[in-house]
Amino acid sequence: MSNVIEDDVAPVTDISPPPGAPFLTADWRDVVGITFPCSQDQLTPYLPPGATIDTLEGSPRVSLVAFEFSKTRVRRVPIPGHIRFPEINLRFYVRYRGQRAVVFIRELVPRRAIATIARLRYNEPYVRVPMSCGRELEAGSSSVRVWHRFAKGSTIDVTASVIGTLPVPDSPAHWLTDHSLGIGRRRNGAAVLYHIAHPTWALHEIAAIDLNVDFAAIYGPSWAWLADTQPSHVSLAAGSAITVSRPVAPSRQEP
Repeated sequence: MSNVIEDDVAPVTDISPPPGAPFLTADWRDVVGITFPCSQDQLTPYLPPGATIDTLEGSPRVSLVAFEFSKTRVRRVPIPGHIRFPEINLRFYVRYRGQRAVVFIRELVPRRAIATIARLRYNEPYVRVPMSCGRELEAGSSSVRVWHRFAKGSTIDVTASVIGTLPVPDSPAHWLTDHSLGIGRRRNGAAVLYHIAHPTWALHEIAAIDLNVDFAAIYGPSWAWLADTQPSHVSLAAGSAITVSRPVAPSRQEP
């Protein structure tokens, strides 16, 4: 099957980051991505107005993405106790006025204040759950193990090469890990945009994955099928420094 990305929407140039300093800066490290094929009907209820569902190799995709925040600052200010922490989100992929973007179904963090700020500022579906994560170099090998423990007994374990390489442009790996636009819904149902800036991430070759997630309990019964579904793609990205813009209503970016 072709790896060409489907794009039947004319590209635009009027979606650009808002002026001024970013709302949030941080490092995102050891970004694990576990991706599944998904039907359009399952994603439509989460679709913001003006967005269309994007496809990879002919199918919509939903991804479980786990990583670690560090050096976190909000409006350039570090908040004690909220500088280093894990996040796990369930997301899918869309187009908005021709630009590739992500929509979040649910985002998990371990700190109540983080979840509250994200809900109030971005109206994103953040939930606070017990979480921990770690990174371990495998003794006597050239492998690294990245793990996450969260909610009530859910786990993610990935083992990969310590050497990373940049993905080929327009490859599935690049499609899944290189997005600069997030789109959600405001409380009145209208779309809201925010920009995420980072370089293209090096990806580590995956050696093994152990996924034990109670999707039904964490994301709702409609996502229980993920527990019995084979992932189509698994990745471990090195990560980098990132910036996240303040949220902007699309109408304010139109000429």
